[in-house]
Amino acid sequence: MVYRSNLEIPAARALGGDERARIIRLAASRATTVPALCSRAGIRYRVSGGPQARVVLWNGPGHGRTVDDEGRIVYAVDRNGLPQRDPERAARILEVLAYGCFDYAARESICGRGIFVYPLTPDHGRAWLAEIGRRGGRARTAAKASTSRANGARRATRR
Repeated sequence: MVYRSNLEIPAARALGGDERARIIRLAASRATTVPALCSRAGIRYRVSGGPQARVVLWNGPGHGRTVDDEGRIVYAVDRNGLPQRDPERAARILEVLAYGCFDYAARESICGRGIFVYPLTPDHGRAWLAEIGRRGGRARTAAKASTSRANGARRATRR
């Protein structure tokens, strides 16, 4: 499972007032935790100890974070734009927690695993051209070498 990383995750904002009360009510009834999201995504949870933050999906404007009356962190992840099915949905929520809410446990669980790859764009030149199947990258180099050999050019040697 490899997904293209989302480079435009907005930072979570602090929730207060009515939004905070709504999120705490949601957290009391249907919150999940980062270890539960990791197991749904098929990722090993890499952090132990300490209180676990609760995660709530909501339709509100953007992502948010607050602290409940017990002192536990509650993250509110905007469900707009999330995939519908697991394990990609759980992986995307972990990505939002890691890079939008700056949650240590989520970041440690997904970093260095090769789950999210940096998307190649036209700014990346030959690598992008090779990915979309056009000229560029190693395929072009091999084609140029075979053409040069066919035309009688000497093969360059490294010293």
